Amino acid sequence: MRYRLHWGRMLVVIGVIVVVVAGGRSLLTKGTAPARRSTAPSPVAGSKSPHHHQASHSHAKAYTLGGSSTPFRGDIYIADEAANRIIAVNVRHQIVWTAHVPSPDDVNPSPNGGPLIVNADARQFVYAVSPKTGQILWTYGHEGVTGSAPGYLYIPEDSYALPHGDVLITDPGNERALVVNVKTGRILYQYGHTGVESTAPGYLYWTNNAVALPNGDVLITDGAKSGLPQQLLMVSPTGALVWHVDLPPAIVYPSDAMPVGPGLYALTSYSNPAGLFVVNQAGKIVWSYAPATGPGSLNHASSINRLPNGNFLVSDDQNYRVVVIDPATHSIVWQYGQKGVSGTGPDQLLGNTDTKAAGEALPPFVWWEGGPKATNITIP
Repeated sequence: MRYRLHWGRMLVVIGVIVVVVAGGRSLLTKGTAPARRSTAPSPVAGSKSPHHHQASHSHAKAYTLGGSSTPFRGDIYIADEAANRIIAVNVRHQIVWTAHVPSPDDVNPSPNGGPLIVNADARQFVYAVSPKTGQILWTYGHEGVTGSAPGYLYIPEDSYALPHGDVLITDPGNERALVVNVKTGRILYQYGHTGVESTAPGYLYWTNNAVALPNGDVLITDGAKSGLPQQLLMVSPTGALVWHVDLPPAIVYPSDAMPVGPGLYALTSYSNPAGLFVVNQAGKIVWSYAPATGPGSLNHASSINRLPNGNFLVSDDQNYRVVVIDPATHSIVWQYGQKGVSGTGPDQLLGNTDTKAAGEALPPFVWWEGGPKATNITIP
């Protein structure tokens, strides 16, 4: 998700690329620069690095994305950052669970009822929350203090539990991504050069999300800064570029791409009005939802995930609501929150920033339509 400066609700994105453990091993590059600067290998603005290979798929396949008039089954989690709470709600708009936690920006469930991995970017730390008791089980970072030394973070973003008991932490303020062991707090791996922003291979720049896939590759949403390429990247567990594609100009501010099927990736345009898009590896838009006005229009939608029934679960941040969209009918079939109305009363959100389905099998465990058996996660 995007980093949000809380001064006048100004929104800033700071990037991070994550290369993670596949089968328990990964070759990552240690950062070396002591201070943030832009004098690393020349940034590429509007041009392709020789290491950035365009995807070879030249013809777009016609896709039909099915959905369901039944919004979802089970419960969904909502990170209501401004209210310092995570809530679980059911399809009847009932709050069935609440955790009062500090500034939850993103909430990422672990499979099989494991802990929720939460980042508090405004407070500089990441933590794990019990989905049963709402208690914080584990933390990394020093609340309210930025830094780059071991144990410190600077604007931590989307973070995920890994099958082997470690946690991926995106640390965009330090231009790096970390894999941290939950038992020792030891940094096992780092990708990126600490404090150096660049578009050169091996460096990070203005990336807002990186997601590990079941085979160990990492899907990266990159380039939310004006003048720099807006792109999707796929990076191997060794840090090699698998493929790269520039995104079309209709996607103003690419945010939080997630796999939704073989060769298909859903992401949002974090803007007003916002758009939802599914693209293939050629960068071709094969599905979109972007009404400019009316009750179905979105305002800075930040996250999109495909549910098992085919619908899209979306956080419509600055409309203070979460919506479920049927991609077959291009219609909102359910929402929690009242468009344009903020609050903490029944069916209200004060400032939502993310939503996920409870029990959702997020990468790197499985894709939405099924995949490798999920692994239980244990946080001591």
